[in-house]
Amino acid sequence: MKDSRIDHVSNSQNQLHGVRDSLVAGKKEFTVIFGLIVVYFSLRFSGIEPILVLILGFVLGIWLAFRPSEWAVEGLDSTAGHLGYTAYMAGMMSSLASNMPEAVISGIAAYSGWINESPDLLDIAVLSVLIAAGFNMLLLGLTIVISTKGTPGMKVPEEAIKKDSVLIRWTIVALICMFALGILDMVGLNPPVDPKFPAIASFVLFLSYIIYTWALATGDVTDSENKATPSHRKKSALILTIMGIVGIFFAGEILTNSVEIFLHHYSEPITALGINHVAIAALILGAAGALPEHGIALIAAAKGKVGLAVGNLIGGVLQIVLLVMGGIGMFVLIPLDRYVLFQVIVIAGSLWFLKRAITDDHKLDFFEGAMIILLQVYVFILLIAGTPI
Repeated sequence: MKDSRIDHVSNSQNQLHGVRDSLVAGKKEFTVIFGLIVVYFSLRFSGIEPILVLILGFVLGIWLAFRPSEWAVEGLDSTAGHLGYTAYMAGMMSSLASNMPEAVISGIAAYSGWINESPDLLDIAVLSVLIAAGFNMLLLGLTIVISTKGTPGMKVPEEAIKKDSVLIRWTIVALICMFALGILDMVGLNPPVDPKFPAIASFVLFLSYIIYTWALATGDVTDSENKATPSHRKKSALILTIMGIVGIFFAGEILTNSVEIFLHHYSEPITALGINHVAIAALILGAAGALPEHGIALIAAAKGKVGLAVGNLIGGVLQIVLLVMGGIGMFVLIPLDRYVLFQVIVIAGSLWFLKRAITDDHKLDFFEGAMIILLQVYVFILLIAGTPI
C-alpha cells in the first residue's frame, strides 16, 4: 500500500510541467520581439524618430504586459499549490498576478509624473487605473453576452455573491466619499489650489482589501478537500514568476516612456482636433494593462467556464480600485481634479448597477450584459469628448 502511494506521488511529480511548457510563444515570435526590442532601444537612445519609438513602444509594451503576466499567473498558481493553499486562494493569487500590469504601469507613470512635476502624467497614471477597472466591466458585459446568447440567463456562482457583495458595497461607499471630498474641496470657501486625496485614506482603501483577503484565507483554511493542485515543479514555478514580474516591469517602463513621448510631441495636435489628450493617453494605458490578460476571460466563457470568468472580472475591478489605486495613493498623492472625480463616480455607479443586477435574481442575462457594455462605451465617450480640455 505504501509502495503504491509512493508510485502515485512519483507519477504526479513526473506530470508537472517545466518552464518551456509555459512559454507559449514560439521561437519565431521570440526572435521578432527580440529584434524589435533592439531597434526600439537603439532609436530611443538616439533621440530620433519619435513616432517610430512611440509605435514600437506601444507594441512591445502591450506584448510584455500580456505574455509575462501569463507566466506570472502560472507560476503563482503552482506556488499556491505547493504551499497547500485552497483553490479559491490560488485563484485570488492568479487574479492578483493578472492585475500586476495595471499596478506596475500606473505606478511607474505616477512616480514619473511626481518626479518630473508633470500634472498631466500624474492624471494619466490615476485615470489609467480607473479606466482599467472600466475595461474589466466592459469585458464582463461581453462575457455575459457571449454566455447567455440564446439562453434565459446564467446563474451567478453563490461563492461570488457571498464573498464579494460586502466588499462591493464598501467600495461603492468609499468611492462616493472620495467624490464628495473632491467636490467639497472645489466649491469650499477656501478651496485648495491643487486638491489631493490623503495618503492615509489611500492606506484605508488598501487595508480594506488586505482584510478581505485575510477573511477569505481564514475562512477557507478548513477546506482540506479543495486544495489547489500545482501544474509546475517548484523550481519552474519560481522561474516563471520571476520572469513574469521582470517582463511586466519592463512593460510599465516602456509604456510610460511612450506616453511621455506622446505628451511631449503630439498632445497639441490631438487637442486641436477637440479631443482630450489626457483621456486618450489614459485610455491607451488602461487598455494595455487590462485587455490582454483579462481578455482571456472571454475565451474561458466561450469554453463554458463562466463562473471562473465572471468571478475573475468582478474580483479584478475590486482589486484595481482598492489594492492598486490605494497602493499608489499611499506614495503619490492622487489628484482630485475633474478627470479623476468623473471616473471615480462612474466606477461607483457601475458597481452599483452590477450589484443590483446580481442580487435581483442571482442571474445575469443577455439584456443586462448588453446594458453593461453600453454603459462603459457611454462613459468612455464622455471621458474623451465630454471632459473639458
